[in-house]
Amino acid sequence: MKTPLAWKNLVHNKVRTSIGVAGVSFAVILIFMQLGFLGGIIHTATQIYDALEFDLMLRSPAYLHLTEARSFPRSRVLQAASLSEVAEARSFYLGLSEWQAPASVPAVESAKTSEAIEEEGDWRAIITMGTDPKDPVFNRQEINDEARKLSDSTFVLVDVKSKSEYGPADDEKFSETDIGVETTLGPHRVRIVGLFELGTGMASNGACLTNPEGYVRACPWQTIDDVNFGLIKLKDPSEAELVRQKLLSIYGIPSRDEKSTFSLTAAALTNTDVEILTRQQALDREEHRWVHETPLGQIFTLGVWVALFVGVAIVYQVLSTDIANMMGEYATLKAMGYGAKYLTKVVLLQAVLLAVVGYIPSIIVSWGLYRLVEKLSGMPMNMTPGIAALVLALAITMCVLSGLAALRKLYQADPADLF
Repeated sequence: MKTPLAWKNLVHNKVRTSIGVAGVSFAVILIFMQLGFLGGIIHTATQIYDALEFDLMLRSPAYLHLTEARSFPRSRVLQAASLSEVAEARSFYLGLSEWQAPASVPAVESAKTSEAIEEEGDWRAIITMGTDPKDPVFNRQEINDEARKLSDSTFVLVDVKSKSEYGPADDEKFSETDIGVETTLGPHRVRIVGLFELGTGMASNGACLTNPEGYVRACPWQTIDDVNFGLIKLKDPSEAELVRQKLLSIYGIPSRDEKSTFSLTAAALTNTDVEILTRQQALDREEHRWVHETPLGQIFTLGVWVALFVGVAIVYQVLSTDIANMMGEYATLKAMGYGAKYLTKVVLLQAVLLAVVGYIPSIIVSWGLYRLVEKLSGMPMNMTPGIAALVLALAITMCVLSGLAALRKLYQADPADLF
């Protein structure tokens, strides 16, 4: 049986190996966190889209991102509804309004005196959505059930994932105790009649849902005939591209090469008042916007490379020091007839073992940090199998690169130095 020399080298000096494992773990945790943040940005950017029921989306050609969607005539949605392939065509309103944290006193008491209104909290930007309560636009039954409570323009639902700064009764999270509380949304008073769970976006830490009339009350710069999204559900989702081409013809919009859609500017689309996207196109564009066109995605992508560089530097120091301290042993192996190929395998295997040993505590610590960050910030941090596998591959690559850099010292081992 061959002696596992690479493993023996690792366990020979436990202190030095522990330092190396700690260094690898630190770098791997950095990579995990950067990828987690990047994944959180992608998920947060598209989570509202994910909850909407549509196969095709109509939106303004001047669209910037979810909370800067701009608007287009609702008549375009009605035109889409006339096609035989369309099962439903619904209007959806979404924008940013202002929310005042409710008073800490009970709602019944707050209605008695004007002073009580003055006791209410600070104003915060809040994602405000509007949907028809008789025909909600969500693909989650529990949200649609709650949306049917929005029979009046003064009624709102509050997302339970809204932060504590939006004024829940227990100062932590919106719950059943907040139902019936009155506050101010935009320039008007509203009443919380229910709760839903969806998640906020990148532009705000809170979200609420109302009916179209309530949305216009909260965002008075927009009329009910100017919608932000048209959500089209098809009888056969596989016909999405066919129906899209039909709508382009109806609206008089020239067809464009989709390979260049990310580079299109609003100015290039000013000859039309609406654009049509498939579901996947809408998701891809929103992801592209936040990952590639904003500093957030670029920072975390750069963070992965920085973490790799740190890891390579740490592992190189560990391996090169280990080789330097065992130069006599390596020279002896050379004198015994072991060639450079064998010794290279030993060093690289040692590097891989260091990566694997350092990876095990890293994934455990990173999982705990994911849960902590998600709880404190509300950003979804998911330890997916894909992320775990990618980080393991990056950790091994990092350590192998360090091993290759350290081989220069190994090749300096000379049997003549033994005498």
